[in-house]
Amino acid sequence: MITKYLKYLDLPLLGIILCLALISCFSIASADPLITANSYAYEYLFKQVLWYGISFLFVFFIYYIESERIYQMIWYLYIIVTILLFALALQQKLIDFKIIAVNQSFIPFAKNINGATCWYVINGIGSFQPSEFMKIILIILLSNIIHKHNLNVVHSFVTDLILIIKVSVVTLIPCLFIYLQNDAGVTIIILASMMFMLFGANIDKKWFIIMFLLVFIIIFVMIYLYLNHPNIFFLFIKEYRLHRFYGWLAPEKNYHQYGYQLFNALLSYGSAGLFGHGFQSVRMPFPEPQTDFIFAVILQSIGLIGGIIVILLIIGLDIRVLQIGAKARQKKHYYLSFGIFGLLIFQQAWNISMILGLLPITGITLPFISYGGSSLLSYMLVIGMLLDIERHNKEYYDKIAKYTKR
Repeated sequence: MITKYLKYLDLPLLGIILCLALISCFSIASADPLITANSYAYEYLFKQVLWYGISFLFVFFIYYIESERIYQMIWYLYIIVTILLFALALQQKLIDFKIIAVNQSFIPFAKNINGATCWYVINGIGSFQPSEFMKIILIILLSNIIHKHNLNVVHSFVTDLILIIKVSVVTLIPCLFIYLQNDAGVTIIILASMMFMLFGANIDKKWFIIMFLLVFIIIFVMIYLYLNHPNIFFLFIKEYRLHRFYGWLAPEKNYHQYGYQLFNALLSYGSAGLFGHGFQSVRMPFPEPQTDFIFAVILQSIGLIGGIIVILLIIGLDIRVLQIGAKARQKKHYYLSFGIFGLLIFQQAWNISMILGLLPITGITLPFISYGGSSLLSYMLVIGMLLDIERHNKEYYDKIAKYTKR
Protein backbone atom coordinates (compact mmCIF):
# COMPACT_ATOMS: atom_id res chain seq x y z
CA MET A 1 0.00 0.00 0.00
CA ILE A 2 2.75 2.49 0.97
CA THR A 3 4.74 1.54 -2.15
CA LYS A 4 1.68 2.32 -4.26
CA TYR A 5 1.36 5.80 -2.74
CA LEU A 6 5.08 6.52 -3.16
CA LYS A 7 5.04 5.30 -6.78
CA TYR A 8 2.52 7.94 -7.83
CA LEU A 9 3.89 10.79 -5.70
CA ASP A 10 4.22 13.95 -7.80
CA LEU A 11 7.93 14.74 -7.36
CA PRO A 12 7.97 18.02 -9.38
CA LEU A 13 5.30 19.60 -7.15
CA LEU A 14 6.86 18.27 -3.97
CA GLY A 15 10.34 19.36 -5.11
CA ILE A 16 9.20 22.94 -5.71
CA ILE A 17 7.57 23.09 -2.26
CA LEU A 18 10.80 21.80 -0.66
CA CYS A 19 12.83 24.47 -2.49
CA LEU A 20 10.41 27.18 -1.33
CA ALA A 21 10.67 25.81 2.23
CA LEU A 22 14.47 26.14 2.16
CA ILE A 23 14.24 29.69 0.76
CA SER A 24 11.64 30.57 3.40
CA CYS A 25 13.83 29.35 6.26
CA PHE A 26 16.95 31.06 4.86
CA SER A 27 15.09 34.35 4.36
CA ILE A 28 13.52 34.36 7.83
CA ALA A 29 16.94 33.61 9.36
CA SER A 30 18.45 36.44 7.30
CA ALA A 31 15.69 38.78 8.50
CA ASP A 32 16.45 38.04 12.17
CA PRO A 33 18.48 41.26 12.83
CA LEU A 34 15.59 43.29 11.36
CA ILE A 35 12.94 41.73 13.62
CA THR A 36 12.53 43.82 16.77
CA ALA A 37 10.10 41.55 18.66
CA ASN A 38 12.29 38.44 19.04
CA SER A 39 12.20 36.70 22.42
CA TYR A 40 15.38 34.83 21.49
CA ALA A 41 17.72 34.50 18.51
CA TYR A 42 16.17 32.85 15.43
CA GLU A 43 12.78 32.61 17.17
CA TYR A 44 10.82 32.93 13.92
CA LEU A 45 13.14 30.54 12.07
CA PHE A 46 12.61 27.79 14.64
CA LYS A 47 8.86 28.31 14.53
CA GLN A 48 8.81 28.25 10.72
CA VAL A 49 10.84 25.01 10.64
CA LEU A 50 8.34 23.53 13.11
CA TRP A 51 5.39 24.68 11.00
CA TYR A 52 6.94 23.22 7.87
CA GLY A 53 7.51 19.91 9.65
CA ILE A 54 3.87 19.80 10.79
CA SER A 55 2.71 20.94 7.34
CA PHE A 56 4.50 18.12 5.50
CA LEU A 57 2.93 15.58 7.87
CA PHE A 58 -0.40 17.27 7.13
CA VAL A 59 0.22 16.99 3.36
CA PHE A 60 0.87 13.25 3.52
CA PHE A 61 -2.15 12.74 5.79
CA ILE A 62 -4.41 14.45 3.21
CA TYR A 63 -2.69 12.49 0.44
CA TYR A 64 -3.37 9.26 2.33
CA ILE A 65 -7.04 9.86 3.23
CA GLU A 66 -7.73 11.21 -0.31
CA SER A 67 -9.22 14.55 -1.38
CA GLU A 68 -12.79 13.25 -1.58
CA ARG A 69 -12.92 13.16 2.23
CA ILE A 70 -12.25 16.90 2.29
CA TYR A 71 -15.11 17.54 -0.14
CA GLN A 72 -17.43 15.51 2.08
CA MET A 73 -16.83 17.67 5.14
CA ILE A 74 -16.22 21.04 3.46
CA TRP A 75 -19.60 22.55 4.39
CA TYR A 76 -18.99 21.71 8.06
CA LEU A 77 -15.57 23.38 7.89
CA TYR A 78 -17.11 26.42 6.19
CA ILE A 79 -19.75 26.84 8.92
CA ILE A 80 -17.26 26.38 11.79
CA VAL A 81 -14.70 28.84 10.38
CA THR A 82 -17.44 31.38 9.49
CA ILE A 83 -18.58 31.34 13.14
CA LEU A 84 -14.97 31.90 14.25
CA LEU A 85 -14.68 34.82 11.81
CA PHE A 86 -17.93 36.35 13.07
CA ALA A 87 -16.66 36.21 16.66
CA LEU A 88 -13.42 38.02 15.71
CA ALA A 89 -15.38 40.66 13.76
CA LEU A 90 -17.61 41.20 16.80
CA GLN A 91 -14.54 41.65 19.01
CA GLN A 92 -13.10 44.23 16.58
CA LYS A 93 -16.35 46.21 16.39
CA LEU A 94 -16.58 46.32 20.20
CA ILE A 95 -13.07 47.81 20.18
CA ASP A 96 -13.91 50.25 17.35
CA PHE A 97 -16.96 51.53 19.23
CA LYS A 98 -14.87 51.77 22.44
CA ILE A 99 -17.16 49.38 24.31
CA ILE A 100 -14.09 47.40 25.38
CA ALA A 101 -10.38 48.25 25.44
CA VAL A 102 -7.93 46.93 22.83
CA ASN A 103 -6.33 44.55 25.34
CA GLN A 104 -9.66 43.20 26.63
CA SER A 105 -11.17 39.97 25.27
CA PHE A 106 -14.94 39.74 25.01
CA ILE A 107 -14.32 36.71 22.77
CA PRO A 108 -12.02 34.15 24.48
CA PHE A 109 -8.51 34.03 22.99
CA ALA A 110 -9.28 36.79 20.43
CA LYS A 111 -6.26 39.02 19.95
CA ASN A 112 -5.96 42.51 18.45
CA ILE A 113 -2.58 43.03 16.76
CA ASN A 114 -1.68 46.31 15.01
CA GLY A 115 -5.31 47.44 14.89
CA ALA A 116 -6.78 44.20 13.48
CA THR A 117 -8.51 41.36 15.32
CA CYS A 118 -7.70 38.42 13.03
CA TRP A 119 -6.20 35.89 15.45
CA TYR A 120 -7.01 33.53 18.27
CA VAL A 121 -3.95 33.30 20.52
CA ILE A 122 -3.48 30.50 23.06
CA ASN A 123 -0.49 31.04 25.33
CA GLY A 124 2.09 28.30 25.02
CA ILE A 125 0.59 26.96 21.78
CA GLY A 126 0.50 29.85 19.32
CA SER A 127 -1.86 31.84 17.13
CA PHE A 128 -4.55 30.74 14.70
CA GLN A 129 -5.85 32.95 11.86
CA PRO A 130 -9.22 31.60 10.57
CA SER A 131 -9.26 33.87 7.50
CA GLU A 132 -6.20 32.06 6.07
CA PHE A 133 -8.10 28.77 6.22
CA MET A 134 -11.26 30.35 4.83
CA LYS A 135 -9.35 31.26 1.64
CA ILE A 136 -8.75 27.58 0.97
CA ILE A 137 -12.11 26.34 2.25
CA LEU A 138 -13.87 28.67 -0.18
CA ILE A 139 -11.81 27.43 -3.13
CA ILE A 140 -12.73 23.81 -2.33
CA LEU A 141 -16.37 24.65 -1.67
CA LEU A 142 -16.79 26.80 -4.78
CA SER A 143 -15.18 24.14 -6.98
CA ASN A 144 -17.88 21.72 -5.81
CA ILE A 145 -20.69 24.27 -6.25
CA ILE A 146 -19.57 25.17 -9.78
CA HIS A 147 -19.15 21.49 -10.69
CA LYS A 148 -22.66 20.54 -9.52
CA HIS A 149 -24.20 23.60 -11.19
CA ASN A 150 -22.55 22.94 -14.55
CA LEU A 151 -23.60 19.28 -14.49
CA ASN A 152 -27.29 20.16 -14.37
CA VAL A 153 -27.66 23.26 -16.58
CA VAL A 154 -26.90 24.56 -20.05
CA HIS A 155 -24.91 27.81 -20.01
CA SER A 156 -27.04 30.87 -20.63
CA PHE A 157 -27.22 34.42 -19.33
CA VAL A 158 -29.83 33.41 -16.72
CA THR A 159 -28.17 30.18 -15.52
CA ASP A 160 -24.87 32.02 -15.24
CA LEU A 161 -26.60 34.65 -13.11
CA ILE A 162 -27.84 31.89 -10.79
CA LEU A 163 -24.29 30.54 -10.47
CA ILE A 164 -22.89 34.03 -9.77
CA ILE A 165 -25.49 34.51 -7.02
CA LYS A 166 -24.64 31.15 -5.43
CA VAL A 167 -20.91 31.85 -5.52
CA SER A 168 -21.33 35.45 -4.30
CA VAL A 169 -23.52 34.56 -1.31
CA VAL A 170 -21.15 31.82 -0.13
CA THR A 171 -18.11 34.10 -0.61
CA LEU A 172 -19.37 37.47 0.62
CA ILE A 173 -20.59 36.30 4.05
CA PRO A 174 -17.11 35.36 5.35
CA CYS A 175 -15.58 38.26 3.37
CA LEU A 176 -17.75 40.72 5.31
CA PHE A 177 -16.59 39.29 8.64
CA ILE A 178 -12.93 39.33 7.52
CA TYR A 179 -13.21 42.96 6.38
CA LEU A 180 -14.82 43.92 9.72
CA GLN A 181 -11.74 42.49 11.45
CA ASN A 182 -9.78 45.23 9.61
CA ASP A 183 -8.15 42.69 7.30
CA ALA A 184 -8.52 44.17 3.82
CA GLY A 185 -5.65 42.10 2.39
CA VAL A 186 -7.28 38.67 2.79
CA THR A 187 -10.63 40.13 1.68
CA ILE A 188 -9.08 41.28 -1.60
CA ILE A 189 -7.38 37.90 -2.12
CA ILE A 190 -10.65 35.98 -1.64
CA LEU A 191 -12.62 38.25 -3.99
CA ALA A 192 -9.89 37.94 -6.64
CA SER A 193 -9.87 34.14 -6.36
CA MET A 194 -13.67 34.12 -6.70
CA MET A 195 -13.32 36.01 -10.00
CA PHE A 196 -10.72 33.48 -11.20
CA MET A 197 -13.07 30.60 -10.39
CA LEU A 198 -15.98 32.20 -12.24
CA PHE A 199 -13.71 32.69 -15.22
CA GLY A 200 -12.71 29.03 -15.06
CA ALA A 201 -16.40 28.05 -14.86
CA ASN A 202 -16.84 29.30 -18.47
CA ILE A 203 -19.66 31.72 -17.73
CA ASP A 204 -20.75 34.19 -20.40
CA LYS A 205 -17.96 36.77 -20.84
CA LYS A 206 -20.60 39.53 -20.78
CA TRP A 207 -20.78 39.00 -17.04
CA PHE A 208 -17.14 40.00 -16.66
CA ILE A 209 -17.82 43.24 -18.54
CA ILE A 210 -20.71 43.90 -16.14
CA MET A 211 -18.49 43.10 -13.12
CA PHE A 212 -15.71 45.42 -14.27
CA LEU A 213 -18.26 48.18 -14.86
CA LEU A 214 -19.58 47.67 -11.32
CA VAL A 215 -16.05 47.88 -9.90
CA PHE A 216 -15.43 51.06 -11.90
CA ILE A 217 -18.70 52.59 -10.63
CA ILE A 218 -17.84 51.69 -7.03
CA ILE A 219 -14.38 53.29 -7.37
CA PHE A 220 -15.92 56.42 -8.94
CA VAL A 221 -18.52 56.67 -6.13
CA MET A 222 -15.83 56.25 -3.44
CA ILE A 223 -13.68 58.99 -5.01
CA TYR A 224 -16.73 61.27 -5.19
CA LEU A 225 -17.56 60.60 -1.53
CA TYR A 226 -13.96 61.21 -0.47
CA LEU A 227 -13.85 64.57 -2.26
CA ASN A 228 -17.35 65.76 -1.37
CA HIS A 229 -18.62 63.77 1.62
CA PRO A 230 -15.59 62.52 3.59
CA ASN A 231 -17.70 61.67 6.67
CA ILE A 232 -19.64 59.10 4.63
CA PHE A 233 -16.46 57.88 2.91
CA PHE A 234 -14.74 57.09 6.22
CA LEU A 235 -17.65 54.89 7.25
CA PHE A 236 -16.41 52.42 4.62
CA ILE A 237 -12.67 53.10 4.45
CA LYS A 238 -10.46 53.41 7.53
CA GLU A 239 -8.19 56.44 7.47
CA TYR A 240 -5.03 54.37 8.02
CA ARG A 241 -5.70 52.59 4.69
CA LEU A 242 -5.49 55.96 2.94
CA HIS A 243 -2.19 56.56 4.73
CA ARG A 244 -0.83 53.39 3.12
CA PHE A 245 -1.98 54.72 -0.25
CA TYR A 246 -0.17 58.03 0.33
CA GLY A 247 2.94 56.16 1.50
CA TRP A 248 2.89 54.17 -1.74
CA LEU A 249 2.47 57.20 -4.01
CA ALA A 250 5.15 59.32 -2.31
CA PRO A 251 7.20 57.26 0.20
CA GLU A 252 10.02 59.82 0.47
CA LYS A 253 7.65 62.76 0.94
CA ASN A 254 5.68 60.89 3.62
CA TYR A 255 8.73 59.18 5.12
CA HIS A 256 8.21 60.25 8.75
CA GLN A 257 4.50 59.32 8.73
CA TYR A 258 3.61 56.30 6.61
CA GLY A 259 6.18 55.97 3.82
CA TYR A 260 9.24 54.80 5.75
CA GLN A 261 8.53 51.05 5.39
CA LEU A 262 8.55 51.10 1.59
CA PHE A 263 11.26 53.75 1.31
CA ASN A 264 13.65 51.90 3.63
CA ALA A 265 13.00 48.62 1.81
CA LEU A 266 13.73 50.28 -1.55
CA LEU A 267 17.01 51.66 -0.17
CA SER A 268 17.94 48.28 1.33
CA TYR A 269 17.66 46.18 -1.80
CA GLY A 270 18.21 48.94 -4.36
CA SER A 271 21.97 48.74 -3.91
CA ALA A 272 22.13 44.94 -3.54
CA GLY A 273 23.23 44.30 -7.13
CA LEU A 274 23.30 40.82 -8.66
CA PHE A 275 24.34 38.85 -5.56
CA GLY A 276 23.10 40.99 -2.66
CA HIS A 277 24.67 42.35 0.51
CA GLY A 278 24.92 38.92 2.16
CA PHE A 279 23.24 36.90 4.89
CA GLN A 280 21.71 38.99 7.72
CA SER A 281 22.83 42.24 6.11
CA VAL A 282 21.11 45.38 7.40
CA ARG A 283 21.14 48.56 5.37
CA MET A 284 17.93 50.21 6.61
CA PRO A 285 15.38 48.83 9.11
CA PHE A 286 11.82 48.15 7.93
CA PRO A 287 8.83 46.54 9.72
CA GLU A 288 7.50 43.03 9.08
CA PRO A 289 10.59 41.68 7.26
CA GLN A 290 9.57 38.08 8.03
CA THR A 291 6.02 38.39 6.64
CA ASP A 292 4.87 41.13 4.22
CA PHE A 293 8.41 42.22 3.25
CA ILE A 294 10.15 38.86 3.02
CA PHE A 295 10.85 39.39 -0.70
CA ALA A 296 12.71 42.61 0.18
CA VAL A 297 14.88 40.54 2.56
CA ILE A 298 15.63 38.06 -0.26
CA LEU A 299 16.62 40.86 -2.64
CA GLN A 300 18.76 42.52 0.02
CA SER A 301 20.49 39.28 1.03
CA ILE A 302 21.06 37.51 -2.31
CA GLY A 303 20.30 40.24 -4.83
CA LEU A 304 18.70 40.11 -8.25
CA ILE A 305 19.79 36.49 -8.80
CA GLY A 306 17.94 35.41 -5.64
CA GLY A 307 14.83 37.33 -6.69
CA ILE A 308 14.84 35.70 -10.14
CA ILE A 309 15.24 32.22 -8.60
CA VAL A 310 12.23 32.82 -6.33
CA ILE A 311 10.10 34.12 -9.21
CA LEU A 312 11.02 31.12 -11.39
CA LEU A 313 10.10 28.74 -8.58
CA ILE A 314 6.70 30.31 -7.97
CA ILE A 315 6.00 30.36 -11.73
CA GLY A 316 6.93 26.66 -11.80
CA LEU A 317 4.54 26.02 -8.89
CA ASP A 318 1.68 27.86 -10.61
CA ILE A 319 2.22 26.00 -13.89
CA ARG A 320 2.34 22.64 -12.09
CA VAL A 321 -0.95 23.38 -10.32
CA LEU A 322 -2.61 24.09 -13.69
CA GLN A 323 -1.07 20.98 -15.28
CA ILE A 324 -2.49 18.74 -12.56
CA GLY A 325 -5.94 20.30 -12.93
CA ALA A 326 -5.88 20.07 -16.74
CA LYS A 327 -5.36 16.28 -16.57
CA ALA A 328 -7.96 15.72 -13.83
CA ARG A 329 -10.79 13.36 -14.72
CA GLN A 330 -13.33 15.23 -12.58
CA LYS A 331 -14.26 18.81 -13.46
CA LYS A 332 -14.39 19.86 -9.81
CA HIS A 333 -10.67 19.07 -9.59
CA TYR A 334 -10.05 21.33 -12.58
CA TYR A 335 -12.05 24.12 -10.93
CA LEU A 336 -10.10 23.52 -7.70
CA SER A 337 -6.73 23.80 -9.46
CA PHE A 338 -7.86 26.93 -11.33
CA GLY A 339 -8.99 28.51 -8.07
CA ILE A 340 -5.69 27.67 -6.36
CA PHE A 341 -3.81 29.06 -9.35
CA GLY A 342 -5.80 32.30 -9.09
CA LEU A 343 -5.24 32.51 -5.34
CA LEU A 344 -1.50 31.94 -5.68
CA ILE A 345 -0.78 34.16 -8.67
CA PHE A 346 -2.78 37.08 -7.28
CA GLN A 347 -1.08 36.89 -3.89
CA GLN A 348 2.39 36.40 -5.42
CA ALA A 349 1.98 39.23 -7.95
CA TRP A 350 0.58 41.67 -5.37
CA ASN A 351 3.23 40.94 -2.74
CA ILE A 352 6.16 41.26 -5.15
CA SER A 353 4.63 44.35 -6.78
CA MET A 354 4.14 46.14 -3.46
CA ILE A 355 7.77 45.40 -2.50
CA LEU A 356 8.87 46.94 -5.81
CA GLY A 357 6.62 49.97 -5.19
CA LEU A 358 4.22 49.12 -8.04
CA LEU A 359 1.15 48.53 -5.82
CA PRO A 360 0.05 49.79 -2.37
CA ILE A 361 1.09 47.92 0.78
CA THR A 362 -1.91 45.88 1.95
CA GLY A 363 -0.51 43.21 4.27
CA ILE A 364 -0.57 40.49 1.58
CA THR A 365 2.13 37.88 2.23
CA LEU A 366 4.14 35.67 -0.15
CA PRO A 367 2.78 32.07 -0.06
CA PHE A 368 5.14 29.34 1.19
CA ILE A 369 7.89 31.89 1.89
CA SER A 370 6.51 34.45 4.37
CA TYR A 371 6.43 33.44 8.03
CA GLY A 372 3.09 32.14 9.31
CA GLY A 373 1.67 28.83 10.47
CA SER A 374 -1.98 29.39 9.52
CA SER A 375 -1.12 30.40 5.95
CA LEU A 376 1.31 27.52 5.53
CA LEU A 377 -1.05 24.85 6.89
CA SER A 378 -3.96 26.11 4.79
CA TYR A 379 -1.96 26.04 1.56
CA MET A 380 -0.51 22.63 2.41
CA LEU A 381 -4.08 21.33 2.63
CA VAL A 382 -4.56 21.88 -1.10
CA ILE A 383 -1.04 20.66 -1.88
CA GLY A 384 -2.08 17.36 -0.31
CA MET A 385 -5.28 17.39 -2.38
CA LEU A 386 -3.34 18.14 -5.59
CA LEU A 387 -0.94 15.29 -4.88
CA ASP A 388 -3.93 12.98 -4.45
CA ILE A 389 -5.55 14.24 -7.68
CA GLU A 390 -2.30 13.65 -9.60
CA ARG A 391 -2.00 10.17 -8.11
CA HIS A 392 -5.46 9.31 -9.49
CA ASN A 393 -4.45 10.85 -12.83
CA LYS A 394 -1.36 8.63 -13.04
CA GLU A 395 -3.26 5.50 -11.95
CA TYR A 396 -5.89 6.11 -14.63
CA TYR A 397 -3.38 6.64 -17.45
CA ASP A 398 -1.36 3.61 -16.29
CA LYS A 399 -4.50 1.47 -16.58
CA ILE A 400 -5.15 2.81 -20.09
CA ALA A 401 -1.54 2.07 -21.08
CA LYS A 402 -1.76 -1.51 -19.75
CA TYR A 403 -5.11 -2.05 -21.51
CA THR A 404 -3.83 -0.78 -24.89
CA LYS A 405 -0.80 -3.13 -24.69
CA ARG A 406 -3.03 -6.19 -24.45
